[in-house]
Amino acid sequence: MSESATRVLAHNPSVFTGRGTNTYLVGGRDLVCIDPGPDDDRHLAAILEAADARGGGITSIVLTHSHPDHRPLALRLAGRSGATVHCFDPSAGEEHAQPLSDGDVMRSGDLELIAVHTPGHTRDHLCFFDAASRTLYSGDHILNGTTSVVHPGEGDMSDYMASLRRVQALQPLTILPGHGERVDDAGVLIEEYIAHRLEREAQVLAAAQGRPAFAPMDLVPTLYAAYPVEVYPLAAWTVQAHLDKLVRDGVIDQVDGGSDTEPPRYIAPAS
Repeated sequence: MSESATRVLAHNPSVFTGRGTNTYLVGGRDLVCIDPGPDDDRHLAAILEAADARGGGITSIVLTHSHPDHRPLALRLAGRSGATVHCFDPSAGEEHAQPLSDGDVMRSGDLELIAVHTPGHTRDHLCFFDAASRTLYSGDHILNGTTSVVHPGEGDMSDYMASLRRVQALQPLTILPGHGERVDDAGVLIEEYIAHRLEREAQVLAAAQGRPAFAPMDLVPTLYAAYPVEVYPLAAWTVQAHLDKLVRDGVIDQVDGGSDTEPPRYIAPAS
C-alpha cells in the first residue's frame, strides 16, 4: 500500500469483483475517499473507522465510475461525513456530485490527484494519478489478477486501448486497483494488458475466419477453453467489444445489430 493510502476492502466478493471492491483513503486531515463502494452498513462503518484511525475526516469523495460496486455508498458516506462528491457523470447518481473533467485536480494538503479520463470499461471512467508518488488509482481500468471487462453497452474496446496507452504514458510506478492487490511493477502490468488485448483481438479474428454468420458467444468456448463456464457471459461481452472494434476498423462485417434479447451477428469476409 502507498504510504499515503489506506485500503478498506468491501464485503462483496463475486465473479465480477474478486475478493471485493477496494476503497482508498488518501491525504492528511482532510481525507479523499476514492470509490466508497457498495451500499453496505459494514463497509460504511469500516470506512469511517479507518478515517478515524488516520486522525482525519473525509471531506471529498471521488468516483472512478458509476458501477454498483463502486458508487452507491457515496450518498450515505457524504451524508455521514459532510464530504462533497466528485465524478465524471453526476447524473448517474443522487449525491448532487460535482463534475470532474479530464485534467482536473483534487487537492488535500500536499496531495494532488489528477483526474484522467479513461473511457473503455465505461464511458465515464476516471483514473486518479498522484504525480508526486507516481501512483495510479486505476478503478476498473487496470486490475490485479484478472483483466477488465469491456461491456459493449457501456464501454468501447477502441477507447479502452487508447486509454491504456494514455496511462502508460504517465509512467506510474505503482497501481492501486479497484480490485486486487497493489501493483509495484506498474509499467510491466500495463504493457501486459496492452499485449493481452492485441493478442485477444488476433485470436478473435482467427476464430471468426471461415464461419457463417455468428454471435459473440459462438467464439467463446474456443477462445476461453481454459476458463470455467461461469465466466462465459462476461467473456462474450469482451468478445463482442473486440468484434465491434474490428467492424470499425473495417476488418469484419456486422450482419445485424441484434436486439434486446439477441446479440448482434458478424461475418469475416473471405481473405
